[in-house]
Amino acid sequence: MAAQRKSRFSGRKFRFDATPTEGREIKEAAMFFSICGVPHISDMRIVLLGNRNAGKSSSGNTILGRQEFGTAGRTAECVKREGETAGRHITVVEAPGWWNNYTVEQTPERDKGEIVLSVSLCPPGPHALLLVIRASQSFTETHRRAVQEHMELLGESVWSHTLLLFTGDCLGDTSIEQHIESGGEALQWVVEKCGNRYHVVDNKKSDGGQVTELLDKIEEMVAGNRGHHVDFDANIINGLMKRKKKEKRRAEERKMKVKKQRETLRSSAGGVPHISDMSIVLLGNRGAGKSSSGNTILGRQEFGTAGRTAECVKREGETAGRHVTVVEAPGWWANLTVEQTPERDKGEIVLSVSLCPPGPHALLLVIRVSDSFTETFRRAVQEHMELLGERVWSHTIVLFTRGDWLGDTSIEQHIESGGEALQWVVEKCGNRYHVVDNKKSDGGQVTELLDKIEEMVAGNRGHHVDFDAKIITGLMERKRKEKRRAGERKMKVKKQRETLRSSAGGVPHISDMRIVLLGYRNAGKSSSGNTILGRQEFGTAGRTAECVKREGETAGRHITVVEAPGWWANYTVEQTPERDKGEIVLSVSLCPPGPHALLLVIRVSESFTETHRRAVQEHMELLGERVWSHTIVLFTYGDWLGDTSIEQHIESEGAALQWVVEKCGNRYHVVDNEKSDGGQVTELLDKIEEMVAVSSGEWSMEEPLKFGDDQTTVSTSGDSALGSSKSSLVSKLMRRFESLSTAPSTTSSGYATGQSEKSGSADSSSDMSPHSRVCMYPPLQPRETRVPCRTGGPFCSHPTISSYSVRT
Repeated sequence: MAAQRKSRFSGRKFRFDATPTEGREIKEAAMFFSICGVPHISDMRIVLLGNRNAGKSSSGNTILGRQEFGTAGRTAECVKREGETAGRHITVVEAPGWWNNYTVEQTPERDKGEIVLSVSLCPPGPHALLLVIRASQSFTETHRRAVQEHMELLGESVWSHTLLLFTGDCLGDTSIEQHIESGGEALQWVVEKCGNRYHVVDNKKSDGGQVTELLDKIEEMVAGNRGHHVDFDANIINGLMKRKKKEKRRAEERKMKVKKQRETLRSSAGGVPHISDMSIVLLGNRGAGKSSSGNTILGRQEFGTAGRTAECVKREGETAGRHVTVVEAPGWWANLTVEQTPERDKGEIVLSVSLCPPGPHALLLVIRVSDSFTETFRRAVQEHMELLGERVWSHTIVLFTRGDWLGDTSIEQHIESGGEALQWVVEKCGNRYHVVDNKKSDGGQVTELLDKIEEMVAGNRGHHVDFDAKIITGLMERKRKEKRRAGERKMKVKKQRETLRSSAGGVPHISDMRIVLLGYRNAGKSSSGNTILGRQEFGTAGRTAECVKREGETAGRHITVVEAPGWWANYTVEQTPERDKGEIVLSVSLCPPGPHALLLVIRVSESFTETHRRAVQEHMELLGERVWSHTIVLFTYGDWLGDTSIEQHIESEGAALQWVVEKCGNRYHVVDNEKSDGGQVTELLDKIEEMVAVSSGEWSMEEPLKFGDDQTTVSTSGDSALGSSKSSLVSKLMRRFESLSTAPSTTSSGYATGQSEKSGSADSSSDMSPHSRVCMYPPLQPRETRVPCRTGGPFCSHPTISSYSVRT
């Protein structure tokens, strides 16, 4: 394959291996190419695009033959440089980079605008767009999607003007073609999308030959495009330029307003008293940079940054002539409502203000400037902050992290370009904000922050954040009870396992183990399957729409893993599509004579409500009520727990989650699917063997069907059609059981082509019976009133959640 790929470009010939749909365009280009040849472009225009740290600035310097682009910091606005190279006048524009694991929605508006504006800085348009990718890094499906979405900000036709520029000196004796072929489908997709045009540069090497060859390839691409450069819509560009000017003007107005506000406060009669003993609480979403900010404030490593903060952490130190106490509260998911946040996390947020009595002088709301700030994020901030009461805002300063992302732009420009959601938060905090770069050892940025805190306290007449002692006492007492019960649960499970292993029969080793993964959508089933098998076998980019079966060797066992489609966590079984219910039932047939274990996958990073519990019960019992004796709860996102135990999470989350755990015989396990640790898988397999020992073997796949027939006797609906269809249901499903050995995956690859695996047997579900034939129990009775759901599907019943309030 590498040799074939190389031959397509050898001698720098235009690519002729296009698909039939490209035939006419390629033939026309080939005719133009053969007649006109490759004209020399004496005045060449180039735009450099790519993710952050790909090597765009260094590549620009290599092309121009001298240091024109700065490489010390980030390029936050488009930079244009010119020079003479290889007998040509070259104009190079570098656009800001994106995070390689971010979707275009997560990229700040200002950065997206700069990417679009980049093509207008070398009128009438660039001859080439160079998509810069580091050859030394793996290129995943996540990276591919980021490339596609950011490149297509310039239009779908962008690819015909793009050449892939690999940077780095890591290839050694390996050819770039071998690197592409070994890099996987994601990288190959990008190469093909660029018309198989690519080049390699070593930016540490002074070799004019590599630049000359690159410019020759650009001329060939332009010839293939009939001499056309990248066009752009003047109206769009003019609109972006006008918006940029307005934002710059408003940014200056905001800056002057804040300056005047601070000067007025400092010149007032009371002035701004110095606070020698200052207390601060850090709040914000996960990954915002709270721990790093705490370390920056204290001037040393006091807060751990390797994992998540699951409980409040309090640290103290001397900074800028003050004794400073800093409390870090657990973070929330930026895109989840307060209802979706686990109860324990909400309790810790409220408790945070009590750890520096009589109350903190300031709450710092930490927000990254390198991320887009949407209305979803704004709502999450409001709901989580107001757990501390509505008056919380008068004691809050927005602390922007990743200050290096701003480059030469001001924080005010970022706020103005960030949109109404971000501006709402800043205004809600009384226009108080500060920027820190937590990678920078600069005491000045901390001193200025502490000065701003003193000014805010002076504006609040010296008041700190008050809290209701009764609420805090109640939370502390509840926390103690949960910790005690967690210890009891842990000991109960430990004793249960020890008794089983010391019994006469013991726990036989299962050399050929069969597992089915079940759970709601986005619980982490695919990732868990990959963790169990020790390699990427299940696709994680899109949804699993049909059962997927994969096999491998793990911990001295042959493991078969089947993943069933997930359901919406807030849907009843009636709301779940018939095909999905059918696939859940069929999942147990794909590892005959039946799976040893069903793993019910649940995320520990989200709240588990009564609505979720009912959805779990109804969907699991499609396989019969006896399903629970073969089920282990598999908790994912284990890193979310931090230093707390899974038992503490179970106890704090409430009756709904405890019901599920008890229903599964108190069998549960935690995995961190981001962690390469075979030990967590070995322990899981040991637990499965113990469960099988108790249930005397694997689960026969006929059991749930037989049980489904028995359920007709408990129907209260009087639906005789349901009972009469049972024997037909069994025969239909069993015929499909016998015809299937594996179910193909229709997991979306995320590619524009929408690739998916197919098989002849996959369509056999088309003759599935209506709902009564798939559902194994009588129609459910009418439920409570359903209301529009903000978290997923069109309808959902929201239970009452625990609420907290703190007097401020």
